[in-house]
Amino acid sequence: MIRCLFVEDDYVDQLAFKRLVLAERLPWAYEMADTIYGAKAFLKKESFDVVVTDFHLPDGNAFDILEMGLDVPIIIVTGAGSEQVAVDAMKAGANDYLIKDSDRNYLKILPLTLNKAIKGRIIEDRIKAQSARDSARVVIIGDSAAMQDANKLINLAAASDAPVLITGETGTGKNLAAKAIHYKGALRRGPFIAINCAALPENMIEAELFGYERGAFTSAVATKRGLFEMAEGGTIYLDEIGEMPLHLQAKLLSVIEDKSLRRLGGVISRDLETRIVASTNIDLEKALGSSFRKDLYYRLSVIRIHMPPLKERLGDIPELCRFFLNGLTGHNITLSESELTRLMDYQWPGNVRELRNILERAVMLQDGSEVRPSELINGSGSHNTVNVPHEESIVTLEEMEKRHIKMALKRCSGNVTRTAAALGMSLATLKRRIKEYGSF
Repeated sequence: MIRCLFVEDDYVDQLAFKRLVLAERLPWAYEMADTIYGAKAFLKKESFDVVVTDFHLPDGNAFDILEMGLDVPIIIVTGAGSEQVAVDAMKAGANDYLIKDSDRNYLKILPLTLNKAIKGRIIEDRIKAQSARDSARVVIIGDSAAMQDANKLINLAAASDAPVLITGETGTGKNLAAKAIHYKGALRRGPFIAINCAALPENMIEAELFGYERGAFTSAVATKRGLFEMAEGGTIYLDEIGEMPLHLQAKLLSVIEDKSLRRLGGVISRDLETRIVASTNIDLEKALGSSFRKDLYYRLSVIRIHMPPLKERLGDIPELCRFFLNGLTGHNITLSESELTRLMDYQWPGNVRELRNILERAVMLQDGSEVRPSELINGSGSHNTVNVPHEESIVTLEEMEKRHIKMALKRCSGNVTRTAAALGMSLATLKRRIKEYGSF
């Protein structure tokens, strides 16, 4: 059930709204007010999912409601020929607007507009909740000289609002560095939104980043806020920035320099207070002038941070192992000196991500009290291959699954519902597996 406050002083519009809800059997619980005073009285004592308000009211206008700083979507209804009023309202924080016509056809698209606004707010709330969870998990491990240099720059970046470019091989922790910059900075209470520029089809990146107006293209039946707007008051992290198409690089440069954006198909420029952090695992300097704009590169790299590969910080491996194993098992595990020596002899082409994956597999395949991750790599360090030294090291897929389920149950304190969700399987399937495998 959607809680809606409908603010309108015209009795015929009020009646048309009521008929719409009844005729369409809309799942709306609504209240009505015909003045700003009445609307504020409702808003002070009740909570609503959305506010739909006429712009002009007997004792004021919609700006009086917008100035309340409500944490709910507000949809403005204004008369034909007053589009500039709607534009000003959007700049002041309104979520969307509708143009009132004499036949009240605007009510026909109100349900779609309202649902779109609420879904957008749900997404924003999820992003904020995820940001709160992430903030507790941002820990950068390592005391090597290379990591100390990186940490100094991360702290410098956190104290500034300048754009940041993070470079480094795949798996070195660029995403973690971006989060550290955000959560150590002044915008830490705002959202942290990450997008992989290489993961989205080229024809979707612009719409996802900058949003679009209703009618901007065939399937744009309602206005959509882009990720930049959702990151307002926080940080947007553009991973794989080197994969961004050239025509969008120009638009991104404009956003950085003007601190404003215009949605796809829109005419309104919206001011932005969003921190921009980008990263790449390729050498952008070699791509300058061909696949990457020079002006954007220099604008992004006001602060440049290089995350060193693991082979340049092998001395951090013991501390990294302790951290990961504690997270994977829930208790302190110390690897033997011989295990650590073998791990430090390896060159780790997959960097810290590869180390974590190896440790996770070692915990899954643990047979006895000792965890032996070195058995899963080639100790010579020349290749990243699985090492199966003798036949006894091979276990069946069934046994691997059994051990993995056992580990997951332990980490979820025996809660089968949480375990099923963590394993990505249905509750019924997990219960069947537990019954098949017997006691854990």
